Parts: sequence; C-alpha cells; structure tokens
Amino acid sequence: MRSGYSRSYLSRVETGRRAPTPAVLRVYTELPLAETGRRRPAEPPGRPAAAGPRPRLSADGAELGITWFGSEVRRLRMAAGKSLDVLGCEVFLSRPYLGKIEQGDARGNYQLALSLDAALGAQGRLTRLFLEECARVGPVAPDTDILFRGPRSEPERATGAAADPAERAAAAAARLEALRVRSHRSGPHSIVGELGDGVVELHRLVDGAGHRPPSPANPAWPVMLRYAELLGWTAQETGHDAIALRWTHTVGDWARALGDADALGYALIRHSQWARRRGDAGTAVELARRAGSVPGIAPRIEQFAAQREAQACALARDETGFRQALDRYHTLLAAPASGGSSAEPTPWGPAPDPVFEGSRLFEATCLVDLADFRTAASLFDRGMSRLGAPRTGYARLAVRQAIACAHVGELDQACHVVRESLPTVSRQGSASLRGDLKLLIRVLNRHRRSSAVRALLPDLTSVARVTGGTRAAAPAAEGP
Repeated sequence: MRSGYSRSYLSRVETGRRAPTPAVLRVYTELPLAETGRRRPAEPPGRPAAAGPRPRLSADGAELGITWFGSEVRRLRMAAGKSLDVLGCEVFLSRPYLGKIEQGDARGNYQLALSLDAALGAQGRLTRLFLEECARVGPVAPDTDILFRGPRSEPERATGAAADPAERAAAAAARLEALRVRSHRSGPHSIVGELGDGVVELHRLVDGAGHRPPSPANPAWPVMLRYAELLGWTAQETGHDAIALRWTHTVGDWARALGDADALGYALIRHSQWARRRGDAGTAVELARRAGSVPGIAPRIEQFAAQREAQACALARDETGFRQALDRYHTLLAAPASGGSSAEPTPWGPAPDPVFEGSRLFEATCLVDLADFRTAASLFDRGMSRLGAPRTGYARLAVRQAIACAHVGELDQACHVVRESLPTVSRQGSASLRGDLKLLIRVLNRHRRSSAVRALLPDLTSVARVTGGTRAAAPAAEGP
C-alpha cells in the first residue's frame, strides 16, 4: 500500500511474470529487511554483515570486480559444503536450473533470491545482489506492441497533424545519431528509454489518426526504419533475441512496402546475424545470400551481406563457401579504387573503417570458427598492431584474438590482449559478445596452472555475466 503499487502487480514482479521498472526496484531496495518476513541480523561493530569478496582491479586500475548474483550463490554454496542437488532440494529447484543461475545463464526471480538467501544464510546479501543486478542490467528494450498500445489523446493527434513532417523527421534523425554514438560509448542499455520514446513519436507522425500503410511520400518513414532497426539491435545486445527478431521482421515488412531495397537487405542481414548467434549456420547462410541478391541494393550493403555469408560458412565449417564469400567481399571492397560506386554513403550498418578493411583481421575472426587457430593468431598479431585510435568494435577482435592465442598455447598473450579490452567489454554489456567470452573462459579453464590465467579468470567470469542471461525464447525463424 505504501509503495503506491497494487498487491497483484508486486506479486507478478516478485514471481518474474512482470519485468521490474527502475521505480519498483528502488522501492524494494529501500524496503527494510524485516518487511520481507526476515529479521535483520545484528551486525558486528565496525564490520558489515556477510561482507563479500573485495573488488578486483584491472590492469589499468579500473574496477571490474562486479559481484554477480549467480557468482555469489556458487561461492556461498561451496563455502557451506552443499552440492547442487542438496541446495536444489532446499529451494525446490532442479540441479540444471540452479547450475544455470550460478553460471549466469538464468536469474530466477525475487522470491527465489529470498529462498536462496535463507538456505545459504546470506543475511540479505543475495536479495540485495539480485535487486542491484536487475537495476544494473537495465530496462528491457520495448517490443513492437508499443506502436499500437492504447488510444491516442486528441492533443497528441492535433500536434502530430500540425507539425511539419520534414522538420520533425530531420530532428528525429539528428537525435538518432546522438543515441547511436552514446550506445557505443556507454552501452546499449543507456539508450533504451529514449529510443523507445522516439519510435512511438515517429510512429504517431507517420500513422496519424489511423493505421496507415507505409508511404514513400512521408519523409519520416526512412527515419522510422532506422529507429526500428536500432531498437532491434539494442534488444539483441541486451540479450532479448525474441524482441530483436520481431523488430527485424517489422523493418523488413516496412521496407518492402516502401520499396526501400537497402533497408530490406539490411533487415535480412540482421536476421542472418540473429540465426548465426543461435548456432543456426544454414539459415544464416541462406539469409545472407538473400540479402546480397536483393535488386538495387547499395554496394555497401552487398559488402555486409558477403561478410555475413563468410561468417556463417565459417561457423558451418564450410571452407569452400567461406573462401568464395570472402573473395566476393574483397572484390566489393576494391570497387572504389576502380571507379565503382561502393563508396556511396548509406545509413545502414557501421561506418567504414579503412584500416580494418585493409587488413586480414576479418578473415582471422572467421578462422577461429574454422578452428585454424594458428593462422588466425598470426593474422591477429600482424593486424591488431596496425589499428589506430581504439573503437568499440576492436574489443570484439581482442576477444577473438585471445581465443586463438589460448588454443595455440600463447597464454600470456591471450590474457594480455583480453585484459586491456575488459573495461570496454564490461561497459558495453554486449549479449552477442557473451558467447565469445564464455568460449574463451572454457579454453582458459584448461590452463589453470598458468599464473596469468588464474589472475584473469575471476574478472573475465564477472564480465561474461554482464547481460544477466535472461533472454526470452525466440519464435520460429521466419523471413522478414
């Protein structure tokens, strides 16, 4: 009653049926422990109760010692001498699911955090960590239903009709670029709220008072497509694949209606990335090839399509297909030098990076999937030293380089390159990068005798859990 929320709403939050908002998290964080049905234990003078491990420092002095809920459950369980089976029986969880919580692949809900806290005698530490982790992981990217949720008020309709569409579209495009820059500097969670508001505002501008079909005559539609695509990317990077796919399908449908070949091609590319992340190499190859064959797409989109096809073929261990796609990618890159038009700007995809594109670093990342680790490590060694000012995407290259180096026994080099990138990786909180981080951890776990590996693994494991691992199940793959 005092919180201003209904009992049924709070019950849905506590049982995981409703995502907690920042305001609800603040209510729970400020709630006295006695009100949860537990007595607050007396604290020894001069020392907080159940103090956790001290934060660790990265090589450059930045704090990376985030203590995650699952990590602390595992630490307390092992300290209590309990097996997964024993603890699972105490809190009515299966051994596999409890293992997923400890590994960061699941989080559970607030009620489970209370049960684990009691079973492990954590004196409120686990419930605090659970709430802090929910707040740190950030809000969930809004789903496509925000476009049609609830009736619009008359003032909103009047404002949308009175405003100059071209003027509002230009202002929205400028805000979008600012959001894109911020997402790379501060992570995708930092733009979720404003990005969702921008999509709703633009949809009201293009849709007016009714559900109008997309029209090329409205200057706001191209901007709307870009907002929706970025929202799909944000959902993917925050670990919500089902939402990401629905936005990708929506962009594809709108692009077909508008006759926008580039937007359609890029939607297929994004769908290919989605399939590759889930390990479906065959679907990823097919979608990348469909993207590259869309009539009238810009050469830059063709480059992206060839890249994704090469990556998907490498994942499928199809070296012939990989080499053919890689050759096509290099041919498209060389087109400007011979008077081609592939240098024409496009609003889709990352900005050109001549240093990266002129190296063999992309090939090296694919060779990791093809298990040619020695060649990959050699290419990384030559290419990484030539990169100029650091870009966010270079952290992904460093993780792949570390995987290659670890596989060929160059453990000190592997630990060195990935430690330098940990602050960037931690700040980004990328779910798509999490798979590579977990792969690196598995490789390094075989070499725990190395002092460099032992020093790196705690921080690396914490950073690998930065997304919290609470992805919703994705629907069956469909073409956008």
